[in-house]
Amino acid sequence: MRIEEPTTELFQQAARMKSTPGVGMTSAHIEDEISAGRLQPRWSQVAIDDDDRLVGRALWWGRDERAPIALDVWDVVPGHPEPGTVLGALLERGHAALAGQDIAAPLPHTMRVPVTWRESIDVVRDVHTKIAVATSAGLGQSNERHQFQWDQGTSVPQPSLRLRFEEAVDETFITLFARAARGSLDVMTRRELAAMDALGLARDEVDYYRSCPGDRSWWRVAFDQKGDVVGVAIPSATPTNRNVGYLAVMPEHRGNGYVDDLLAYITAFHAAAGTQRITATTDAVNKPMTAAFLRAGYRCTETRIDLER
Repeated sequence: MRIEEPTTELFQQAARMKSTPGVGMTSAHIEDEISAGRLQPRWSQVAIDDDDRLVGRALWWGRDERAPIALDVWDVVPGHPEPGTVLGALLERGHAALAGQDIAAPLPHTMRVPVTWRESIDVVRDVHTKIAVATSAGLGQSNERHQFQWDQGTSVPQPSLRLRFEEAVDETFITLFARAARGSLDVMTRRELAAMDALGLARDEVDYYRSCPGDRSWWRVAFDQKGDVVGVAIPSATPTNRNVGYLAVMPEHRGNGYVDDLLAYITAFHAAAGTQRITATTDAVNKPMTAAFLRAGYRCTETRIDLER
């Protein structure tokens, strides 16, 4: 077996390579990302067996053509006798190639699997193999998340009658992000707080959301009738869809159902712009947020398992 950067022709073949049913992106989705320049041969590796057959692929993804920020497609053909060996070799060669382009590796990977993935022996095997290989390659943290989706035609939540929403400067959002981190159910927030203070984390999060395709002018702070800050609502976007982005209720106001008001604001904001689809993710352990999405008319479309350093 050999691992190599694909030619243009082999790159297209890799987009159409068979993988474990139900796992990962569809071939059409991969081809769309290639056409948009978010997947590129120079960020990719393929595995070719001794009979010159394509048996594995690792395609790193970027928001644009400047640099990759994640491993988006990582698969071995179904039925291969040594899937872990192929997956590991793809990462080893890929990380070395990225390092040669001054790109820090390993970059995170998100496995996309069905909501009912634990009911499929093949999917369970694929997930566990990838987690083991990724851990050996430096991606030792895993977190299961649920992907939600609101589609045009679904009823739009009624606007809140008890909150008003106003714009604010970045420093205000940094302060509120830091306050909201206390007691958060978000797995990544809790991990980051173990390594840095809340203000440092808040600055990083504000920088992240500013880097997303959504417009900074969309961000809002929510106030109650007494003028107290209740929460934050940040409608955002991905390269392909409008997105819920970020919302948080301040610790002292939790337990009063304000999550519904914040989510209703973001949903109505995007719907008013005529968006056909709004996406969102939340950790599997965050049961209150899951319930809020379902109340607001979102449906759970897939499970995502994040693999990170």
